[in-house]
Amino acid sequence: MRIAVFDLETWDLSPQFGPILCASVLDASSGKMKTFRVDDYKRRKCALDMTDDQALCRELRDYLETFHLTIGWFSKGFDLAHLRTRLVLHGERPLAEHLHLDAIWHFKGWRGLKPMSSKMKHVAEFLRFEPKPDVKPEVWMAAKGGNRKAMDEVVERCEADVRITNAITEKAIELGLVKNISRY
Repeated sequence: MRIAVFDLETWDLSPQFGPILCASVLDASSGKMKTFRVDDYKRRKCALDMTDDQALCRELRDYLETFHLTIGWFSKGFDLAHLRTRLVLHGERPLAEHLHLDAIWHFKGWRGLKPMSSKMKHVAEFLRFEPKPDVKPEVWMAAKGGNRKAMDEVVERCEADVRITNAITEKAIELGLVKNISRY
């Protein structure tokens, strides 16, 4: 079974106004991380500017669909809907329904454990995992403008979020918190 752990970083929380800056996907079986960056698409002339995430969304969708199971953090509430909405906005077909595990729900108390909060930062601290990186607002703004160094920092955060999500999910499985996996 091929398993992908993924995360998105976007301009805005609203999909209509939030192009995807980058998306990272960890192939859990091989340990290889693949990151899609809108500045790379722009540099290769596959995107008009930093707001043109159509090719990124399409290639990300196609890559995620090669996996049997995807895993994310608050991915049912954000990442999956954001990607699907961006695809439809571009006239593309949405990401197909597939087996998906959203690890946040095992740290909300009524379904599993209840650390200080279910934010990834707090769960990672609680479990003594790699800390979630903070990115300053001015770095986000520079990244939106295509600044390579700022984009590198956003990508570092995205990849860290994927590693942290993977570690937390493995711990949730080890602790017996995962009772089922649904299609989403």
